[in-house]
Parts: sequence; C-alpha cells; structure tokens
Amino acid sequence: MQRFRLLLALSVSLPLVACGSTDEPAALPDAPRCEIALPAPPDHRLAPDGTVLRDALGRIVFLRGVNAGGRSKFAPFVPFDFASTEAGFQESLDRYLDRAAEWGVSALRVPFVWAAVEPTPGTDDETFLARYDALLDGAWERRIWTIVDFHQDIYSDVYCGDGFPGWTLPFPTPEPHHDCPDWFVRYSQDEDVQAAFDKFWTDEHGARTAFRALWERIAARHATRPGVLGYEPINEPHQGTADLKTWEQTVLTPFYTEMAALLRAKDPTALVFFDATGTDAIGAATYLDKPEGEGLVFAPHWYDSIALFGGTPSPSNAATYLSKWADKGREWNMPVLIGESGVPRDLETAGEFVTAVYDAMDDNALHFTYWEYSDSKETWNAEDLSLIDDEGQEATAITSVVARPYPRAVAGEAPSFRYDTAARRFALAYDVPTENGVTEIIVPERNYPEGYRVELSNGCVDATHPGLLLVRPSAGATRVEVSVLPR
Repeated sequence: MQRFRLLLALSVSLPLVACGSTDEPAALPDAPRCEIALPAPPDHRLAPDGTVLRDALGRIVFLRGVNAGGRSKFAPFVPFDFASTEAGFQESLDRYLDRAAEWGVSALRVPFVWAAVEPTPGTDDETFLARYDALLDGAWERRIWTIVDFHQDIYSDVYCGDGFPGWTLPFPTPEPHHDCPDWFVRYSQDEDVQAAFDKFWTDEHGARTAFRALWERIAARHATRPGVLGYEPINEPHQGTADLKTWEQTVLTPFYTEMAALLRAKDPTALVFFDATGTDAIGAATYLDKPEGEGLVFAPHWYDSIALFGGTPSPSNAATYLSKWADKGREWNMPVLIGESGVPRDLETAGEFVTAVYDAMDDNALHFTYWEYSDSKETWNAEDLSLIDDEGQEATAITSVVARPYPRAVAGEAPSFRYDTAARRFALAYDVPTENGVTEIIVPERNYPEGYRVELSNGCVDATHPGLLLVRPSAGATRVEVSVLPR
C-alpha cells in the first residue's frame, strides 16, 4: 500500500474527447499536489434536484454500486455464507464489504424479504434484523450508501420465489423452495402466483394492510441510520391477472404515491425509489404515470433478453435501451437509478457487454447498482449472475469493469465524464461555481497496479486517500478538466 501511495505522488490530466474520436487529446499541465481534507457533509442524505442527486454540500453525486444479492432471498437471508456463530457472521460480513469497497462502489441496494422479517404474523425476527442492520452499518463505515429494498419474485418462496411470507396467502401453500431455474415463467403460467398478486393489490385478505405496517416499522427503524439513502417499496411488482397498462396507471402509480407519503411520514428526508415491472425491464418502457410525492427516484431495471436466455447480445443495445430510461427521467424531471442489470458470468462476451452498459450509464448520467453480488456455495434457482462464483472467485471479466473510475461527488455543474477501458483513461470536466469545493473521484487501485498520473487544467489534487482522488480548483477558475491515466 505504501508503495502504491508513493506512485500516486505524480499527476497529469487530459481533456474530454468526443465519443468515438480517434484524435489523441493534447496534454494539460501536471496537477500540483496539495493536502485536501476529505469532505464531510453535515448529513449523509442525498436530495433530488431535477434529474440529479446532491449531497448536503450541494455537490452532484453519482451512485455506482451492486446488489447484495441473490443469496439474500433464502435462509439465513444474507448475501454470503458464514460460520454459525455471530463472530463467524461478522468475519464474513467484513470480508464481503471489504471486497465491495475495493471495487470502489459507492452504493449497495440491499434486498430484504418480508418472510425473513416477519416469519409469523405479528412477530419480527430480531436476529435477522440485527444482521441486516450490521450490513447497513458496515457499509457506511466504508463510505458506501445503502438502499433498503423489499425484494420479491413470483410473490413468495412457497412458489419457488421470494418475498412475501406464506401467511399472507389465504389458501394452502407448498413448502418453500428455491430450485427452479425457470422460475420467471410462473408469472404467466402459475394461476396461484397470479391469484396471490390479485389478492394483495385488492387487500382482499389484509396482506396489503400488513405490508403498510411492515414498511412503517422498517422506515422508523432506519430513519436515523447513517448511510441509508431511502427505501424501495417493492421489487418488480406484478399485475396478477389485470391488464398491464390499466393496472400500471390505476393501481401501481397510486400505490407508489401512497407509499411515498407513508415512508416520508416516518423518515422525512428519505429518498423513495420506485421500480417498473419485470416486463418493463426488457423493453425499457412503462405505462406508469409519474407518482406524486417528494424525494422520488425512478428505479427501473434493464436486462438484455439475449444475454439472459442464450446468444450473444449486441453491446449497442445498452446505449439504445438505457437512453430510454434516461429520457423518462427527463420527462418526469427526476433522477434515475438503474436498480438492476447484469449478465451470466460465463457469457463469452460478458466483459465487452458490461463495459457497454457502464459506458451508457456514464453517457446518460444514470445511477446504477449491478445485479448481483453474493458469496455463497448455494445459489437461488441456479442463477449465475453473481460477481462471485460458488467457489468464492471473482468473475474477473466483469469485476474488472465494475471496478472503474467515476466521480463520486462533483463540486460543480454540468459534469461530463468517460472512461476508456482499453487505455484506462478517465476524463471528467465540469463548470466551477462561485465557491470552489472539493470533487471526489473513485479510482480503484486494481486499475492502476503501477500507479497513475493525473493531468489538470487548473487547481491541485490529493491522491493520498486510498482509492480516491480529491480535486480542488484554483481560485477564480470557471472550469475544470481532469484526467487519470496509467503511469
């Protein structure tokens, strides 16, 4: 580590180049070094400002993270294996979070299933909740924000999915299981799954009333927890037997309005992340109307069906479809977090495709949490989307893309940035407001094993914080251009 910090002592930077350009940019002056204190916003929360998120210092924040993860869908409902003692849990948790921090992520979307929280009606499982709390707290100790996500797939584990407890169903249920590689077809082919959603949305047997009470407890529990950005009421909701368009407009949109009010009543500064449906995720289109409420962030998913179900997806698909979700954010004038996108680990072109996904996120100023990060020998329904295989080894073709430079927080306006994966060159430009602040750039150390250099149009940099580059403009500067490139 000390050798790496010494290598960071030099600096140099490149101006932004238009995408697709083959011209080599002219070098800018080497960036002087200076000592910069790590910024400490008075509050960990972020606030929407049109289509951007700002921290308590007014800086524009970009969230880049992972989901924690598919292993959280079944007992013991955490995203990693651990020894049966609490000491064993803590050791595995630290290892899990240290690896995420080493990738340079700034956010974790943290699934929980209702069946884990309240396995029997009226009684919450404090052991599970304490472990969930520990994950959230441990993430923030590493400066990783968290999103509390109620996760469901095909309603419940009694249908080979996850999410709602079996006691919310008024009819006999099978035993929970998670051994169905074709689980997703049950949305359209399993009448019991469809009936469960129908009864939830109409609150025919009180499940929706109990769901509201669950969220009141969850929001109250985390309202003052450092690092928690907010809540996602439901993952990939489904319409049951209803017409999709009619249901999204007349049921799902009002549901999000209702949940935003409920959550903000318990936690007034929380962000409320609302998802589109799993069907919407394939085509990046939705019938949702804009919900009413404060602190809203649109949080749809996008998956390339070719990548998931066989074949070689075109990298250009990422730019095409993710721009559609960015357009929806501009239409509604709110930030957009792509809560999920990912590919099977063994996809031959995984690295190329995931690079295109991240490039599209950068180009469209989207926030993103990759699906998914579990560290377990056992998988949910044989899914192979985790960044870690069942032997605990990284899918390096993908993790080398996930661990890439990006601006965590920009003390300026109109930021634009791009990372050239082949050249390992990151470039950021932004306009400087009247008061010069400190910009934070995540620079994962694995990208630059021999160190990196920085070029800067004006100002100075501090590269002494591991995995982080701090930039402070010169007095009177109106624009900053900074680049990071290998030594």
